[in-house]
Amino acid sequence: MKRDLVTVLDLKDELKDIIDLAIKMKAENKRGEDVASFKGKALALIFEKPSLRTRVSFEVGFNQLGGYALYLSPSEIQVGKRESVHDVAKVLSRFADVIMYRAFDHQNVLELARHAGVPVINGLDDIEHPCQAVADFMTMREVKGVLMGRTLAWVGDGNNVLHSLLLGAAILGMNVKAACPGGYRPRSDILDMALSIARGSGSRIEVMDDPIEAVTDADVVYADTFISMGDEAQKEERLRAFTGYQVNMGLFSRARSDAIFMHCLPAHRGEEVTDEVMDSPRSVVFQEAENRMHAQKAIMVRLAGFR
Repeated sequence: MKRDLVTVLDLKDELKDIIDLAIKMKAENKRGEDVASFKGKALALIFEKPSLRTRVSFEVGFNQLGGYALYLSPSEIQVGKRESVHDVAKVLSRFADVIMYRAFDHQNVLELARHAGVPVINGLDDIEHPCQAVADFMTMREVKGVLMGRTLAWVGDGNNVLHSLLLGAAILGMNVKAACPGGYRPRSDILDMALSIARGSGSRIEVMDDPIEAVTDADVVYADTFISMGDEAQKEERLRAFTGYQVNMGLFSRARSDAIFMHCLPAHRGEEVTDEVMDSPRSVVFQEAENRMHAQKAIMVRLAGFR
């Protein structure tokens, strides 16, 4: 049966195993022992939004596994505009063995996965960013060891990254304290789903207004841009709304003394985070960025049934 990764919920029963596999595959890569799982295979990369980390991590990772990655730019393939989502899915399934889709619209990702005959991976859309979340939990696991019972503090916009982190943390038994200003909280349906899962895993999910309350005694402090792609017209309004939500050393010091700082990048230094925090010894943002590649390699081989 074909498997896709559209939402973190698609990995609900094996998220911990995929994180462990990603750590194992990272160690293999460092030893020069990558297994050519995708020899002779092709990965189609559909991009509607640009990205440094998503493109490079998927291309390099798939090549390391012996396959060939093909980048499809917005000018070359306009999903649902120049050609229907159905037809794009059917055509690419004849050429490629895996499809990664970085999209504006979650519904297009769902439709592409529904009609494609090969695994489809959500490389980001307006609702979720599941690959980022897997890499994030992998990084936390590397640094903190056991994740169950740990507390993740989110400071900022209730966006797609937070949605995936809420769901993943609930699955893994982690606590989340998310500080988001009014009008910028996570979607209620995502929050309700996370709370439902949390009741079974023992995790605690809280959304609040106060960044200090969120960060106090946290094991991980996470920031993201206040102005995501597509929100540029709201820049001044958003900067006013997020006054007081910057992760600076004063706020970061409220966390545990061994807390780590995370950011999915790109960072707008001086807005959501200061240089002092980004470049501190407890910042793991570049380890986190590298782990996108290893996490995605694990996701691809698992979806394709190779491990």
